[in-house]
Amino acid sequence: MVELGIPLWQLQIATSIGIVGVWIGWRGGMSKMIGFYDLPTATRLLLYGFFSGALYQFLSSSLVLDPIWSGTGLPIVESLLLTFSFSLLTMFLLTRQSVRVLNGQPTAGWTFGLGAGSMLVVLLIYRLITTTGAGFLTSGFGAPSMLFGLLLAAIVPWSMAIIASWQGWNALEGRRFKPAIKAMMLHTTLLFTLAIGLNYPWILPAIPALIFLGQKRADEVWFVAGLSPRMKQEWIRLQRTGIATGVRAVAADEESE
Repeated sequence: MVELGIPLWQLQIATSIGIVGVWIGWRGGMSKMIGFYDLPTATRLLLYGFFSGALYQFLSSSLVLDPIWSGTGLPIVESLLLTFSFSLLTMFLLTRQSVRVLNGQPTAGWTFGLGAGSMLVVLLIYRLITTTGAGFLTSGFGAPSMLFGLLLAAIVPWSMAIIASWQGWNALEGRRFKPAIKAMMLHTTLLFTLAIGLNYPWILPAIPALIFLGQKRADEVWFVAGLSPRMKQEWIRLQRTGIATGVRAVAADEESE
């Protein structure tokens, strides 16, 4: 039997906190798009995010985070290769026909990032619980670690959602490879910030500041870019009245008919 290092119920709590990040990022990030995004595709990409995030957090731990925390080196090359592969995977998933048919790349990217980010949060909380002597702000299972975990759940999935949504918007505009390189740099920066932030949490407030800027851009440009002219007019009208309609279920070219 595989030894987890902690009781199963503690791992379940860590996982639950990570998934809370999905709710925070979904409600906080896409609240203005209720009724205007492709819900089935967004849900499917969320599941892809969970699966991809499980692999991503494992590789992030073994290749990037653990070497930094143990003081054995600064794995820049490994982190760049890992995040570039993840960015290419993101772009591949967001350019599939099932996503493109409803111009759902930005919102699908958002939910994919939420799923992947929540899995990364599970890893970070697990390390907080099990790691001693690494100089983390808090360690062991207790209220301080859980509160720190909730903070991470509020910012990490949201950050990765913004990056993936930005990639989706670029895919919608016909740009693929260059945005993947930029996304690689963003993911690498996020990983190093989190690695250092567990020891020096005073650098973590930089992430919410960037979330604010990214969210503003998503609301004004990325999400709206996938709407047809008629749907865009309806969206603007409903934002003024505060009323939302049902989930969008037809392709963009059909909406104009």
